[in-house]
Amino acid sequence: MKSVVWWSVGLLFGLGLMALGLFGSGGSGKVLCGSEEMRPGQTCEKTRYGQTSSETYEEKRQQAMDDAATFKGGGRWVTFGIGTVIAGACGWRLIVAIRRRAGQGSGPVAQAQAVPGQQPGFVPPPGFPAQGYPQQGFPAHQNFPQQPGFQQQQGFPPPQGFQQPPPPGYGPRQQ
Repeated sequence: MKSVVWWSVGLLFGLGLMALGLFGSGGSGKVLCGSEEMRPGQTCEKTRYGQTSSETYEEKRQQAMDDAATFKGGGRWVTFGIGTVIAGACGWRLIVAIRRRAGQGSGPVAQAQAVPGQQPGFVPPPGFPAQGYPQQGFPAHQNFPQQPGFQQQQGFPPPQGFQQPPPPGYGPRQQ
């Protein structure tokens, strides 16, 4: 559930950057000192780290025009491109998360028939049958042929599945 929410937030952020890149103007046309609008002949004073600097209305206006020109030139396309990449990636991951959450998907894992008691998404390799297990209690007793050297203990069901031979060099010693 968390992944669906976060991928949705990422998708909205990417779409917002795309909209800003396409429809943003790069400036309001107003010359501001902080949050207040300046008029011709005024000076803007800023204090940072104990040092005071001042800029005239004309300097601030030229800086705002340069910033707007930069955004209109290439900055808007960079913003649009970054937004497209973020929206595309988050949209794809959102679709994957929703499919995973709904138990749907694509490929052989999602198309396999579900067997009761089997892990979701597990498909046995080709040539091996799917094995289902009872939902509650012990599995039903099955009569398997007795294997040499194997003693069946009382109270335990016989082993199920395919018995694999030991790797080379680990078999019983032959004399």
